[in-house]
Amino acid sequence: MSFVPNYVAVLIAAVSGAVLVCGFAPLSWWWLTLVCPAVLYMTLIGRTSGNAFLIGLVFGLVFFGLGVSWTFNSIHEFGHAPVWLSVFLVALLVIVLALFPAFSAFLFSRVCRNSSFSISSILAFSVLWTLFEWVRGWIFTGFPWLLMGHAHHSSPLQGVLPVLGSYGATWVAVLLGCLATVLIFGMARQRIAAGISLVLVASALLVGNQVAWTSPDNNPLSVVLIQGNISQEMKWDRAQHPHIFRRYLQLSEAHLDADIIIWPESAIPTYYFEVKDSFILELEEIALAENVDFLVGLFTYDQDSKEIYNSVMTIGEEKTVYTKRHLVPFGEYIPFRNIVPFLTRQIELPMSDISSGSGRPLVKLKGYFAGASICYEVAYGNEMIEAMPEAKFLFNVSNDAWFGDSFAPHQHLEIARSRAVELGRYLLRATSTGISAIVDPHGTVVERSAQFQEDIIRANIQPHTGLTPYSRWGNWTIITTLSGIFLIICLYRWRRMRSKAPLLNQSDPGFR
Repeated sequence: MSFVPNYVAVLIAAVSGAVLVCGFAPLSWWWLTLVCPAVLYMTLIGRTSGNAFLIGLVFGLVFFGLGVSWTFNSIHEFGHAPVWLSVFLVALLVIVLALFPAFSAFLFSRVCRNSSFSISSILAFSVLWTLFEWVRGWIFTGFPWLLMGHAHHSSPLQGVLPVLGSYGATWVAVLLGCLATVLIFGMARQRIAAGISLVLVASALLVGNQVAWTSPDNNPLSVVLIQGNISQEMKWDRAQHPHIFRRYLQLSEAHLDADIIIWPESAIPTYYFEVKDSFILELEEIALAENVDFLVGLFTYDQDSKEIYNSVMTIGEEKTVYTKRHLVPFGEYIPFRNIVPFLTRQIELPMSDISSGSGRPLVKLKGYFAGASICYEVAYGNEMIEAMPEAKFLFNVSNDAWFGDSFAPHQHLEIARSRAVELGRYLLRATSTGISAIVDPHGTVVERSAQFQEDIIRANIQPHTGLTPYSRWGNWTIITTLSGIFLIICLYRWRRMRSKAPLLNQSDPGFR
């Protein structure tokens, strides 16, 4: 679309960024994750580096501005930060996130500045998009939210997830979208190359979707997820704690014939040492008498280091504990609190001085190891694979009340579904206000709860054995491969420029 003026290209990028949000939950129109990046690719063809950066920036500002708008709820509504500070922090987050597609577009224009539709430019664009998604997933502790690959837990691209993970699915989605664009708008030779490439990729997807990488155990487990629908205001009111304990216990009493009962993150919103000789002791007696294992969320405290941990504990046959390792900034800790101390005074977050835990994300339930993740941690596939191969199923407990009635709980479940497919395991997701769900290894939601009401989810699951390729290799296979592809493209472009240099007019801006 280099034939359109720059301001029109910027407008097209803004619309594409807005529409792309619909590719994710709750609408989950996954095909938009192919279309919208392809539209951006078309707008970048033939642009200067500066214009490409602006186009990518506008795309990112609109996409993330709408897609993560729920962060305002967390900071203002529940963190009680002033409106001006909440707007500032959300705007800062959106700007930082928008820089990733902006720099991706900038580098694309530098590497492919004189090219039109071609296989090398398609590869460069799709590889850069994916590599910048990957960098966004770990730099400054990472924000791997709204990854293109997360939208494909139940799409025809599902087979990529257990092999190459979400970043691999991102790359294939962007690649397919751009190839389809060339097939429609390219020249004859370009269309032939794009058509052949599409057939090859589609064939690989067809074969990959038929492969079962893991196998079920013959001993099913009866699992129950308890959604207490405890509001944030009640949760952190110590006077309400006895009522909260009773509610979760009463909701569980009708299901003590199950094998496992899971309560959400911080369902017991206090320290373990404060309740170990009272409520926890009562829970242990029930678990042993009824032959059921509980998994509950609570806080643990290290007397020696004086550190607080967001934890989950199993109560029953064995008592095991997992402490959350990947914390949420402005949720469980305040970044830069020593540099900018006024943030601590402006944002009132309960339990906002949490420390990072350690150890592998594993607990024991009914004799099986289970892969643990608390809230935000489910977004990090490279961390969840640390539970493998021992983990026979996965769980994620969360307090999604922080997000209110927004996109976030739906997006959070979508991410969890991707993890289930990547690792080939059932995933049990228990949340305080919804959406709680049981997801099978194919990403299908077996049972799910309504939001903002008490609910109980019950189903039989099967522990699984075996490893998916992604479980073995993690992200490094796809990232190393894509980095190699990008290096080859750069060398190829450089050699072409060198061979044509004597023929170029030295005053041509494209030469410089």
